Amino acid sequence: MNGSIWEGEFVTLSAGEVVMRDQMGARIIIKPEQLSAADQLYLEKVIPPRLSIDVSKTTDNTRSRANSESVRCLVSMKQTDNRPYTGKLTAVLVVMNEDIKTGSTSVENKKEYSFTLPEKRGEVVEFKGDRADFYRKSGNSSRSGKAYSGYILVIWDRFGNPIAIKSNRDSFAAEATKLARPERTKRING
Repeated sequence: MNGSIWEGEFVTLSAGEVVMRDQMGARIIIKPEQLSAADQLYLEKVIPPRLSIDVSKTTDNTRSRANSESVRCLVSMKQTDNRPYTGKLTAVLVVMNEDIKTGSTSVENKKEYSFTLPEKRGEVVEFKGDRADFYRKSGNSSRSGKAYSGYILVIWDRFGNPIAIKSNRDSFAAEATKLARPERTKRING
């Protein structure tokens, strides 16, 4: 605090303030910005930002054939707590398909984004996934092809911890950290 060295035990982060206990057991409340850089890094590790996340799907059935569907997911998110969070985050968006004949699901495509949250709380960060094309084939009493099955979104902190998971299916959410693990990063504006 203010350049001085003070020793205490972290208790919690509440209403945007750090609650600590000093060596005598007294509670001390300070703003996160008053902590040293190392202590702020510790806060990032133990308390990730709270995020509000929305994933919507746009569908285009006019591209070519009547039995085709082109899908693209749009992710919108914003930080909902007031604590500054400057750490780099990576979002991994996975679009899943379903085999029409067998009902089995698999990854159709996967896109990664690396970003930081805006300084102004409540500002929205948006990004789009790649377009995924699905085709249904009919013939001689059998149907085959692939259909859109859903999405998985995992937000990872810079330490490799998943801090938010969103999916349209519980079965996908259970496998999210395996299917949506970061591989590469692509910088987005914002």
